[in-house]
Amino acid sequence: MVKQVGGVKVQPNHRATCHCGMVEFELNLPEGLVGPKRCNCSICRRKGAVMAYVPLSCLRILRGAEHLKLYQFNSGVAKHYFCVNCGIYTHHQTRSHPTVYGFNEGWW
Repeated sequence: MVKQVGGVKVQPNHRATCHCGMVEFELNLPEGLVGPKRCNCSICRRKGAVMAYVPLSCLRILRGAEHLKLYQFNSGVAKHYFCVNCGIYTHHQTRSHPTVYGFNEGWW
């Protein structure tokens, strides 16, 4: 498990934003980042984001939900979200594991 990213300590209730700050999230991470990885689906390969996963109940949008855009492709089941202002990928819900959100570790 990862307890620090880029010099920033991972808090049990960690707040993060997109690049422009219009979207803010809170993640419940009592164990830190568990099992960070790169997804190999076609969109994740292209964006190159490193992500970790939490149950759906452990990611809350605190501010800026109206600035999130949903992108779906292929089967239309997976849900990928990004900020409409800065374009940063924030989180997604996969087709293969719909009970969790993957989130972008890079938005610390």
